[in-house]
Amino acid sequence: MRKRVSREHLIPLLFHAPTFLTLTAITMFPLLYNVYTSLHGYRLAVPGSERQFVGLANYARILEDREFWNSVGVTFKFVLGVTVTQLVLGFLVALTLNSITRGRRILTSLVMIPMMVAPLVVGLMFSFTLNPQFGLYSYLVDRLGLALPQAPLSSAGSALIVLMITDIWEWTPFMVLMILAALQSVPIEPIEAAMIDGASEVQTLRYVTLPLIRPVVVVAVVLRAIEAFKEFDKPYILTGGGPGAATEVIDMFTYREAFVNFNFSYASALSIVLFVVLLAAGIGYWRLVMEGRK
Repeated sequence: MRKRVSREHLIPLLFHAPTFLTLTAITMFPLLYNVYTSLHGYRLAVPGSERQFVGLANYARILEDREFWNSVGVTFKFVLGVTVTQLVLGFLVALTLNSITRGRRILTSLVMIPMMVAPLVVGLMFSFTLNPQFGLYSYLVDRLGLALPQAPLSSAGSALIVLMITDIWEWTPFMVLMILAALQSVPIEPIEAAMIDGASEVQTLRYVTLPLIRPVVVVAVVLRAIEAFKEFDKPYILTGGGPGAATEVIDMFTYREAFVNFNFSYASALSIVLFVVLLAAGIGYWRLVMEGRK
């Protein structure tokens, strides 16, 4: 009996072993090599520097790097702006779609279209639209006489707002999809009981519906915040981190250190710090999910 049980457990493990070993190799080896590189003074322009051990000097440099902390500030502004706006718009659109009985599937499919476009393509679309020479935006501003900047990507004040609008346009459908699915899974009994007790629609939404869908909303917000924290494609295409460093998010700053300044060790240290931050966010996300299930 014991042999049979052990074989029943061993066969699935043998089938899963190749996948497990492959995933471990392609994730752990780059991570460990990144940690190794971050502890050295590897600069591509300096031959033999990959063997120069510097310990935690790269991590200490992060604490004193004003450009890094500027990118942190830009990143947090971006994350906060897009996440809150996507939550509000997603909730309003999801409520509207949930109240529609005819044509809901078609409208939902149309709302999902921006999310299906690759981020690189979204960046190119907005880049062409906002081009000051032949873009649609400049044409409309000029013809309608609007009090708006002709080249919003060239202004430090408006460039980050444009990036936020781009991300909001692309990823609000994700929030809509999550909240709409939560709304449609809410049981009808508590809502009917609240209506029988004389609660208004706003009161029912606030005290019955929102508490029931809170776990899904929290998960959606955390996932979007993590993804926004790793934003790279659209800043790279639209602004390149400029003007100046007004839109240089953390990933853009890390890219510049690695592939413009060729300071691979410092870039490795930055990526390790980013990994730790996202890992902490992932652990927080897991705890929120588990608390939502209780």
